[in-house]
Parts: sequence; structure tokens; C-alpha cells
Amino acid sequence: MTNETTTSPSAARLSVMVGLLLVTLCSWPRYQLGGYDTHSGLLAMVAVGLAVVIVAYWRRMTASQRRLLPIRLKWLAMSFVIGGVVMTTWYYGLASSRAEWATVLSHGATVGLLLHAISTGWRSRR
Repeated sequence: MTNETTTSPSAARLSVMVGLLLVTLCSWPRYQLGGYDTHSGLLAMVAVGLAVVIVAYWRRMTASQRRLLPIRLKWLAMSFVIGGVVMTTWYYGLASSRAEWATVLSHGATVGLLLHAISTGWRSRR
């Protein structure tokens, strides 16, 4: 027996994709300010590609999964805030060297996405 989550697009998977898009966008200033134009261009192309996939995936979702999406996106936002707090505390409170804001933003978004993806996986197994 398969349930709806394994046979059709789920809100949990879409929220992780949205998180990946946000991490990509949060990493862009770091490369732009560092003068890595090639990396910035590649990140822009990845962001456009992810946006297209996200829209296509959302269109395939069932109505019940679409209703779950706001809850997942709220948790994603909270995860990003937690990731930002963790990395700000690390770089400006505990680490021996300071980092630029763009690095803190990029790393905080990455930590937030990891927290969101891991917790989403744990929830789905229960």
C-alpha cells in the first residue's frame, strides 16, 4: 500500500526545494562581493532553474498537499532564523575571527536548510 506522500508531490519536498532556492539566493551576495563573477552567474542560473522546477512541482501537487505547504514554509522560515542565530553566535561570539555579513548569511541559510530537511525527514518517519 502506498500513501499520497509517496505517489504524488508533497509539501515537505517542495519546502526543501524552496529552501534550496533561498540558500542559493543567500549565497549570491557572498560571491558577488568577493568578485567571483563566474560563480555569481552560475548561482543565478541555478536559481532560475530551481524556480522553474518549484513552479512545475507545485502545479502537480494535490489540494491536500497544497494546504500543508504554509505550515511547512513557516517551519522553513523558523529554521532559517535559527540557522542565522547559530551562525551569528558562532562568528561574532565564539570564533576567533570575524566574518563578513555575506558569509554569515550564506552559512546561516545553509544551517537552516539542513535543520529543516533533517527535521522534515524525521517527521515523515514517525
